[in-house]
Amino acid sequence: MSKTKWWVLEGPDSGFSLEERATGDLVLVNTRTSEEHTLHGYVWKHAPHFGVQIMSEGPPPYGKWVENPEE
Repeated sequence: MSKTKWWVLEGPDSGFSLEERATGDLVLVNTRTSEEHTLHGYVWKHAPHFGVQIMSEGPPPYGKWVENPEE
């Protein structure tokens, strides 16, 4: 049985945002420091309630992530 889950950023005040760049890269941005991390190799989707979600066995190493409560 797979342990993969959908992860979402922890609320709009988490201090992080996800951007899809023109290159197709998915970039996590720290909105307080402008530090950027490109997230390679993640399956992602956009959901109306949560914005961009990432699928993996654990949360990405940067940002504040929680399991998607709707999945």
